[in-house]
Parts: sequence; C-alpha cells; structure tokens
Amino acid sequence: MKRVYVEPHLGVTAAASAEWIPIKPKTDGAFMFALIHVMLHERRREDLDLPFLRDRTASPYLVGPNGYYLRDRSSRKPLVWDRATAGAREHDAAALQEALEGSYEVDAVEIGPDGDVLAEGPLAGRTAFSCLVEHMRPYSPEWAQPICDVPAATMRKIANEFVDHACVGQTIEIDGQTMPYR
Repeated sequence: MKRVYVEPHLGVTAAASAEWIPIKPKTDGAFMFALIHVMLHERRREDLDLPFLRDRTASPYLVGPNGYYLRDRSSRKPLVWDRATAGAREHDAAALQEALEGSYEVDAVEIGPDGDVLAEGPLAGRTAFSCLVEHMRPYSPEWAQPICDVPAATMRKIANEFVDHACVGQTIEIDGQTMPYR
C-alpha cells in the first residue's frame, strides 16, 4: 500500500508517508472533486467498480426534473430503470437488471423534502450516477490547480494511481465463501 498524505504542513505522518502533497488549507474539497472528475471523465467505465455502484448504492435511482427521486405512484418507493423489462421498477424489486446510466421517461411521482408532490405523470428521469457524471464535468484538475495550489498533473497522477491499484473485480475467500474484495 502506498500512503499519499494531502496536508498543508509537513508533519510526522506526512514525512512517514510515501508521498506528501502540500495543499492550500481548506481546499481539499476541490482536490477531491478533481480526483472524481478524472475517475469519471478520463478513465474507462470498466475501471470503476460498477457492480458495487449498481448493487450497493443509490446510483441507479432515477432523479426527476426537480432533483428528487422519482417514485412509484402507489408505494412511493424510488424507481430504477430495469434493462430486462425496459421499464421503471421499484428499487427493491426481484431480479432487477438496473441501468447505471441513462435518461428515461417514466410514469412516476416526484416528492420534495416536505412530502410535497412536485411533479406527477410521465416524467423525464436520469440515473443518480448520470447526474453525478454530469455534475463533475467542470471540476477538472486544471480547474482545481489554482484553488488548491497543487499541480493538475499531480492530482491526475494520484487519481490514476488510486484506480490502477484498486481491487475491482477481485474476490477473496472467507470461511469457505467467495466474496467480492472491497
């Protein structure tokens, strides 16, 4: 394991790390956005842990025009696009083949934070992952460089090393069971 320490000051922990990245104080959010941008816009999708995103996060949930989850009209459960049926289904339905990316028109209800119905009927929805990809588009390492005072090439290198050394798709055996390595 290579430890990269991102911190404004060269302390003991930074000195004991494989690499120290001196960053302007309180700009680590911009640094992280740049790393995420590289992962989403400069790497192949197959380099990411797509099964984890699809099966263990809300990434496939459909987001409506007002930015809230599209829900089934009767159960009020969030909807996902099922590739097997080419239609919207509740997120916890059996035998789903959830789409991780894309835009779909579905019959749904969009409910706001106070339970107010914001929209109902045929609504355009995008997967939460598609929303994230689009949101992160402008936050390149070049955008973050003047904010963080870290070279864009350094941020890109850190993001690529992180993805290159991730254990995506690998499995381990625990108590006789093969499980995804996470």
